[in-house]
Amino acid sequence: MDSWISSAEYAFVFFAVIGVLLVAPWVALQYRRFGHFRGWPALVSASIVLYASSLVAFALFPLPDFAGDYCARHASRSHLNLQPLASLDDVTAYASDHTLLQTLSSGVFLQVLFNVVFFVPLGIYVAYRYRRGIVTALLASFGVSVAMETTQGTAIWGLAPCAYRMADVDDLITNTAGGLIGWFIGLALVRILPDARPVRVDDDEPPTRRRRALGFVLDLWTFVLLSTLGVLAWNALGLPQPQTIGERWPINAAATFALFVILPMLRRDRAGPGRIAVHLALVRSDDSARSAGWVALVVRWAWRWLPYAVLGIAPLLVLLLVDSIVAWVRKDRRSLIDLITRTQYVTRQEAALIRERHQPVSSAASADASTPP
Repeated sequence: MDSWISSAEYAFVFFAVIGVLLVAPWVALQYRRFGHFRGWPALVSASIVLYASSLVAFALFPLPDFAGDYCARHASRSHLNLQPLASLDDVTAYASDHTLLQTLSSGVFLQVLFNVVFFVPLGIYVAYRYRRGIVTALLASFGVSVAMETTQGTAIWGLAPCAYRMADVDDLITNTAGGLIGWFIGLALVRILPDARPVRVDDDEPPTRRRRALGFVLDLWTFVLLSTLGVLAWNALGLPQPQTIGERWPINAAATFALFVILPMLRRDRAGPGRIAVHLALVRSDDSARSAGWVALVVRWAWRWLPYAVLGIAPLLVLLLVDSIVAWVRKDRRSLIDLITRTQYVTRQEAALIRERHQPVSSAASADASTPP
């Protein structure tokens, strides 16, 4: 049980790391493929990432201490079992000398039960999320189990000094059985739960306040992530670490300027990393969908990110509150900084449609102007 708990902890760590690194690209993919990112389908997709992290964690961890004589002490131990149903024989032998309750709570029984239960979600996803048949569930469960057992039996494909986990043919049987059980459960969930498959919709409506807020959160997320990586690189080089805000603010100001002024100026949609992820474009508020100018980007940066770089999170929260209140009371959802810079956020598709509506008028006007009287 201790090893299972340890592996579960590693699974959540993997999930957190994957979330930190891939959340913005993943959100961007959802908007590009489906035109939205919301609700139940997004939650199901996140659970799949967590489950995949669990598969990796339980296949690899916990690792023993290879620094000592672990490999020498376990050299005579076999790490391969090719006898089918040997684990069930162990359960039967244990049950012959113990009560039913003792057997059901024993390690030999729980190991078999866990191998079945652990692959139930895989079968559920095959049937419920991907709507595939039982053959796909069978092949997926068996294939993933083979990959895990091979990884364990080959000492992580030779990366570990020696094998430390058992490659067991019984695991193939119990894992595959769990996947098939999960597939039948998934069939039932299709009738009970909402459809977990995202449906493609047009993305030509004004962005919601929630979508704009998500874009800002991803902007901040990206900056914090890059700052953390910068600190790690700084420490790895052995350089003295800035301790106070006064020492750090030039670095933070330069980083935010690069992310929220220079990067947007290189893009037609004038979007920073978070707004790129949610497919928003910053345009002028004259209904022409012309991209915002560099002055507007600098003013927006000086309003929001420069105080954050100099004074910390407090002024950012205050300015964010002011912008949120103004956007909430206005029908067009524009914030105070939108009004000051005469800009607004629209979806990329909406910006393209506005430009198309204005393009024929411009062309016709040019044609009329060039026609001699």
